[in-house]
Amino acid sequence: MGVDFPAFRNKAREVLNGVSGLGKEEDWRALLCGDCPFYHHGEEENEECGSYRLLRALIEAGALDLREALRILEGGHPEDVE
Repeated sequence: MGVDFPAFRNKAREVLNGVSGLGKEEDWRALLCGDCPFYHHGEEENEECGSYRLLRALIEAGALDLREALRILEGGHPEDVE
């Protein structure tokens, strides 16, 4: 799974390393939309798909942990999460 979702993985690493945050809408779009084949930067950015809204709500509520998601996407196992 290590080659899947490169935009998500790159942005998640930036957030976790303190290089970037999720304070601006463009940060959320980079994290959640960057790998979507239907998303094109600059086009209809006032519209949000259901997946975007769901993932953002889960992250904001702490129900989806970026560190755990990144570890699993990079080939780790849930039980390896610190």
